[in-house]
Amino acid sequence: MEKMIQKSVRIPSSLVEFVDSQPGADFSKKLIGILTEYKNGELERKLMLQRYDEQIAERKKRLDSLMQKIGSVSLISRRVDALFEELETAEAVRQ
Repeated sequence: MEKMIQKSVRIPSSLVEFVDSQPGADFSKKLIGILTEYKNGELERKLMLQRYDEQIAERKKRLDSLMQKIGSVSLISRRVDALFEELETAEAVRQ
């Protein structure tokens, strides 16, 4: 078992109430439980943030790709519109 060190700490009453509301035999064990849970969850939180960052990067790439495709489609659409205008003009001249 890990060596226990006795410390005296000053904490706000709202935090004392929070610690006291946690499961455990006494204040020290309750506080140790909270700190241990936080410490163990830190790696998990870092990994979760890393996954979110990776998902954001993938979605940015996808968005960039879609924007390029939209730009291409827009250019094609303008060219088709121009061709139709030319055809309409040619037909009007023929009549």
